[in-house]
Amino acid sequence: MERFLSVKNASPRTLASYRNGLHAFFDTLRLGRTLPDGSRVSLDPVTAEAAKLDEDWVATFIANLQDFSPATQNLYLAAVKGFYRFLLAERLASPHIPRIEQWIAERARKVPRRRPQFPREEIEQLIAYAESLPTLPVDSAGASLKSESSRRAAQQRARLRNMRDRALILLLADTGLRVSEACSLTLEDVNFFEGHLHVLGKGDKDDLVRVSQRALNALRDYLHERQAVGLSSPAHRGRPLSAGRLTPLFVRHDRAAGKGSPTPLDPSTAWDIIRERATEVLGGEAARRIHPHSFRHYFVTIVLLATNNIEKARRLARHRSITTTQLYAEVDPELDRDYHEIFNTSRRTKD
Repeated sequence: MERFLSVKNASPRTLASYRNGLHAFFDTLRLGRTLPDGSRVSLDPVTAEAAKLDEDWVATFIANLQDFSPATQNLYLAAVKGFYRFLLAERLASPHIPRIEQWIAERARKVPRRRPQFPREEIEQLIAYAESLPTLPVDSAGASLKSESSRRAAQQRARLRNMRDRALILLLADTGLRVSEACSLTLEDVNFFEGHLHVLGKGDKDDLVRVSQRALNALRDYLHERQAVGLSSPAHRGRPLSAGRLTPLFVRHDRAAGKGSPTPLDPSTAWDIIRERATEVLGGEAARRIHPHSFRHYFVTIVLLATNNIEKARRLARHRSITTTQLYAEVDPELDRDYHEIFNTSRRTKD
């Protein structure tokens, strides 16, 4: 299993999910299965030879997965199918791969594709609040600290967090970036002169992403603030903002991050930032309905409202399939106008 995962080209999160899936599969091996003659057979995944892993174990695993969600089932089965392919390629076992694929296609549960829901008005309130973050006072930060230098450092970190969070929220809202993509950006990925980003998207595809002027301004303000405390170099004529390579665009600004090289912001921390800022402006109950991916839905909706062109929305959101874009397309300006004409204007005229 470790050999398979070590050569698997996937993100750390996907590898962790594959590892969980394979451990669940190994639990099936330990529990065993009933043979046609009524006897039971089991395998110890620590000591058993890989050659004993015939494809019938996959059928047993599918039956044992019924208590898992459809998405988890499909992910775990993808891990097991990849594992069997690896065993065959390495000549460690001789499974019949087409048979495994047929079982998975026939028995794997389908994930229902539901339209994503998002609170548009609350997101717009959060965006407006984010734009005001640089003006918020930071005098109370570190008030309990004894030394003046410690209080100044705490205030400086608070201001940097305000500048960073404003830039992050506006960038997510105006580009539709996935939170993992935003967190992986480096200073060299930003072209201030042309107004775009180079993003490593799904499938390690290098995408060109357009950026609004307000998001660029927020990024520039944040990076200048960082430069003032020695964390990055200022922007100049659209060239990269750092002479070095791989300097993260978004970094942590807390005491735990320490000094020296900037510590990149990770997706889980970005989730916490969105939740905390939403709580500040909307309250805890409303904040639970907002997460980083809500901004991607917001982005597609705004594009559709402005253009009424689903293909443009697909391209700007970088969806591979227009079917995915359609899931986000809860608005159709032309259809809305027709409905208003039929059920509002016409009826009011008759009345």
